[in-house]
Amino acid sequence: MPLLETTKAQAAAVPRVVDERCRACRKCLARDLCRSKAILQIDPGEPPFIDPGRCYGCHACIPACPSGAIVLNGRPPQPAG
Repeated sequence: MPLLETTKAQAAAVPRVVDERCRACRKCLARDLCRSKAILQIDPGEPPFIDPGRCYGCHACIPACPSGAIVLNGRPPQPAG
């Protein structure tokens, strides 16, 4: 696989936080679960963001967010079932 395709695949695999859906929880479950510590929150009360340079792409944070604010490629999470 060429480098450019690999880079695009890695960038597409990094989830993002939808600010409008985020409740900026005092104890962010997704942040606590993140093994790579890629979910960063600069100011308390503000939504965090995901650092693509740190993210492993495991997507464990997506189901961990109680408000469904962490999505992949802008798509809302799929309901289980």
